[in-house]
Amino acid sequence: MGLFGRLKRGLALTKDSIIVLRHNPTLMTFPLVAGASGIVFLALLLGGAYGMVDTIEGNETVGYVVLFVAYLVTTFISSFFTAGLVYETRQAFDGKPTNFRRGLNAAWGVKGKLLVWSVIAATIGVVIRAIESSDSRVARIFAWVFSAAWSILTFFVVPVAVLEPDESVRSMFTTSGRTFRQTWGESAIGMIGPGLIAFAVFAVGAVAAFGIFTGTGSVLVAGAIVGLFLVVAILLSATIKGIIKTSLYVYATEGKRPSEFGDTDFQSLNS
Repeated sequence: MGLFGRLKRGLALTKDSIIVLRHNPTLMTFPLVAGASGIVFLALLLGGAYGMVDTIEGNETVGYVVLFVAYLVTTFISSFFTAGLVYETRQAFDGKPTNFRRGLNAAWGVKGKLLVWSVIAATIGVVIRAIESSDSRVARIFAWVFSAAWSILTFFVVPVAVLEPDESVRSMFTTSGRTFRQTWGESAIGMIGPGLIAFAVFAVGAVAAFGIFTGTGSVLVAGAIVGLFLVVAILLSATIKGIIKTSLYVYATEGKRPSEFGDTDFQSLNS
């Protein structure tokens, strides 16, 4: 199937995922709490790093340690709540009401694997960052290629971790890579739809804010509206991406098409 066909199928995945979200709005709670937790952590980390600015500037090793901690904790927070989102999305596919606490319990049950994944991801992130900071153009190109390959290999790591709790850490990566190969067109192009949705929501907010600013001259109110729509856009995008990823993984591993995905031709995923 050509690019246009894959794009059409990717947009169908987005449309069907919105239906799932409309029926299960609790799913949006996971990225909301993840985002809030990440912001609090980064604020604390940056506050501490500000007090060590002279040390960091004079010692590159300390700077990389701070960067590693930032990658590690933010990756774990994101992975933990994404695991809860994926688990509850899977429950929704079975017709069960979604439950935030149940999703957290499922994520907590695989916290060890998520932590190991976060350590590995943080290490790779620091290595890529170090290569990118090199003066060598070849090194920067290598870092870009390696980063893309790493993203492909680990695309389904979190779904594997939470939906296949008996899988080892090593098999998390092999299963993730194999599943991506089976669904590569939708895995890659399917992520475009949520981005378009986020852009549309933000654009509406920007237009509304401009209209209010033009009519009232209030920068504060206009800024608040832009901020609100930006948050909603980010939450929608993150939730829809999680639903799409779960649907692809479930079909690739179980051969089941969620009932809400009537517009998506799953049978031609790897065509």
